[in-house]
Order: sequence, then structure tokens, then C-alpha cells
Amino acid sequence: MIQRLCSLATLAFVVTVGINCDGALINSWENDAEGWTFNNANYATAGFDTAIGVTDQTYSWQIAGGTAGPDYGGFIEGPSTMALTSTLAGADQLLVDVTVPTGGDFGWYLQWTAIVDNADTGYTSLDGYSYSQSPNIGDSNPKTLMWTIPAAMRATLAASSNPTKILFQVGGGSNGATNNTMYLDNLRTVPAVPEPGTAALAGLAAMGLAAWSRRQE
Repeated sequence: MIQRLCSLATLAFVVTVGINCDGALINSWENDAEGWTFNNANYATAGFDTAIGVTDQTYSWQIAGGTAGPDYGGFIEGPSTMALTSTLAGADQLLVDVTVPTGGDFGWYLQWTAIVDNADTGYTSLDGYSYSQSPNIGDSNPKTLMWTIPAAMRATLAASSNPTKILFQVGGGSNGATNNTMYLDNLRTVPAVPEPGTAALAGLAAMGLAAWSRRQE
């Protein structure tokens, strides 16, 4: 009986872990850049706002500058850590909330790509440098930018013993002044979930084991 109970408990644990839907918060920029730096010298931290662009906790990160606009090269990058390697290895998507409340800023267009940089994955754009994500210019409502992390990259990161960092390359225009302004918040992941077939097999196994246990009683 003890052995059967242990088997059921183990299977229940495996299934529970497999369908865990909790994502991971990477950065919320709570009145601090949290180790993030600028790769574009025309832009800098303009402060941390408690009203505009806040989607997690208390603050958003305010970034301003750029008479010439972002140039599609490196814009900002985060710290390189082993914790991020582990987080991205278990993630299906990477998300960040961006707000550009003033119409005309960035010449009405601002295009983003997310980069994962690890010694084993290399310096890799999650959308193949298509700059697939854009916030809504002139809208005070935050826009969630989203990229999918390929399964092959997740597998490489799961086996990696090297730290990882996230970078954003950004391209856009300018309003002609130095006050083009954006607000960032809630950099996070959505976890990977089992393939439907895997989940179905786990469910069938659980039902079979439960039925077997009842027959032994």
C-alpha cells in the first residue's frame, strides 16, 4: 500500500509540475534600472514613473532622448546571469510592456526585436531580426510586446552552464527633439507547457494507476 501511495504521489507531482502556468518576472524596474544599461548613447534614463506605463508593482522605467531616433542597433541590455539561463530554458515566450503616450514621438514608429545572448546559443534574435513588435504611439495604454522562444533554444539553455542576458534592438524615427519618451515595465516570461500528446499520456497513466490501485484494495 505504501508503495502504491508513493507511486501515485510521484505521478501527481510530475503532472502538476508539467502544467504549471506561472510565469517568471525578470524586471519591473522599481525605481532602479536593475542592472540594465544603454547601447545607444542618444538615450538615457529620464526617471521612474508611478503613473504612466505601470503594469507591475509601483514604477515604470522612463527612457528619453534621440534627435536622430533609434538606429535598429543595440538599444538596451540587461545583466548576464545564470538565473536567466534557467528562466528562459523553461519559458515559451518573452514579454515586455511598452508605453509611448505622446503622439509624434519616434516619428510615429518604433520597432523592436528581442535578443538572447548566451555562449551556447550565440547572439540570437527571437524574431530573426524582423523587428516584429511595436508599441502604440500616442496611446497612454501599455502595449505588450511578445516573442516566442524556440524549443531548440530552450533545450540549449537547459544544458548550458553559461550565463545569459537579454538585449533589445530598436529602430524608429524622432520628433526632431531630444524628448522622445517611452516607458517600460514588467519584463517577464510565459512558461513552456507540455505538448497535448504528452499531457494526454500523463492523464491516461494517472487514471490507469488509480484504477490498478483500487483493484488491489
